[in-house]
Amino acid sequence: MENHYLWAYYFPMKKGEFDNEYYFYENGKILHVYDKSKTKVNIEEFVSASDIPEHKRQQIINACPDEFKERIIKMLTIDHEHLA
Repeated sequence: MENHYLWAYYFPMKKGEFDNEYYFYENGKILHVYDKSKTKVNIEEFVSASDIPEHKRQQIINACPDEFKERIIKMLTIDHEHLA
């Protein structure tokens, strides 16, 4: 069965050009999709909570809909990574 993402957060584009998105999957994985430059776009990599700066984690949590908030907070908690 294909794993679907629960929710995605799209940071405002830097200088109106570069994407910076995080997708949160049902299995607890976090996919970061971003552009490095005009020629290096849509780079995809799975990341852990510790790879996401604290201020960005807080922005994501603040924007998260209530229906997903508890699960997203668990995914973004660095201590949670050591339990897996």
